[in-house]
Amino acid sequence: MKSRLVRTIIASGTIMATIGLALTGATPASANGKGTIAFLLSGPDLYYQYGLKGAEAAATKLGYSVKAYPNPNISPSVELANVKDAIAQGVVAIDGYSVGLSTEDATIAAASRANVPIFLMYGYSHKYLNQKDVVGFEQVNLSPFSYPVGAWLGSHVKGQIAIITGQLGRGDAEGYRTGFLQGLGCKGNLVAGLPTMTCAKGNVTYVDTETGHWLRPDAYKAMQDIIGKYPNLAGVFVMNEDMAVGAHTALVAAHKTNVVEVSQNGAPYGLAGVAAGWLKASDTCSPALEGINSIRLIDAYINHKVSGGHLYYSHSVFVTKANLSQAVGWTIFQNPAAVTKYMGLPLLTPVPNPPM
Repeated sequence: MKSRLVRTIIASGTIMATIGLALTGATPASANGKGTIAFLLSGPDLYYQYGLKGAEAAATKLGYSVKAYPNPNISPSVELANVKDAIAQGVVAIDGYSVGLSTEDATIAAASRANVPIFLMYGYSHKYLNQKDVVGFEQVNLSPFSYPVGAWLGSHVKGQIAIITGQLGRGDAEGYRTGFLQGLGCKGNLVAGLPTMTCAKGNVTYVDTETGHWLRPDAYKAMQDIIGKYPNLAGVFVMNEDMAVGAHTALVAAHKTNVVEVSQNGAPYGLAGVAAGWLKASDTCSPALEGINSIRLIDAYINHKVSGGHLYYSHSVFVTKANLSQAVGWTIFQNPAAVTKYMGLPLLTPVPNPPM
């Protein structure tokens, strides 16, 4: 029975990845006359696919086409090859997601040498802000984003808790972990984020962390490992809802649905989990809205309406079942009126004194 469940969840992840790649297609979003913007993907995570769809919706409104550059295996070498290919094809800008901070060095350097503006969602580092043609970065304010998730869990459970992280190395997963541990009231090196730590005034012990690489099948395996080591686990923070589904499936298979699960991002299936009650809380943000904002800022930079080298923070809302309707939606690109509404808002304001 266990092996059948494992095959099922892994197959589900494979199907999702296949669907995600189909969404990216090589065909530009439109054939408009201002040129093509390259959109980098750093894996099959649906967060990136929805970001792409938001970018396509904004690009169509502003007169650009978008070409997606898939990277299903999260490979640094594929990313750099994609960037070089995009530059060779004459794109007017580069948008999207990088694999990690080490990869960004080469990606940003290549764009700068070619005089191609580049804007990245997540992966912010202050060292890039002064590089030529770096339009900027957009992401949630990492530690504050996960802080309320930790605070909520600390006030609702007692006992052992664990964390399933996303892909480490780009800075966002590390920042989320720090913010969560701060909210949970843990004592220790919260930046390193390694267990064991005493938290919530001694009521909670942070005992384990594993990575799920942002993917459902990997989180399923991580959750299996954690509950194998800690059968009395009381709660778990899973860094996105795709992984949360995988973790929940593992908990159901192990007959441990008493484990309190919290997450973040506000994916449609995550919000369904909050409504159903198996996911208790989530801090929500919209990749589609981030994609819309990224294209608007690139266009403003190209047309000399904004300067480059800025960090921008995304909009987010913390939700439980009580205020679920306030979540930031992922599917706004499907509604022309919603796209028009968000396109009509003032441009994001740069973060003053961005963190070093």
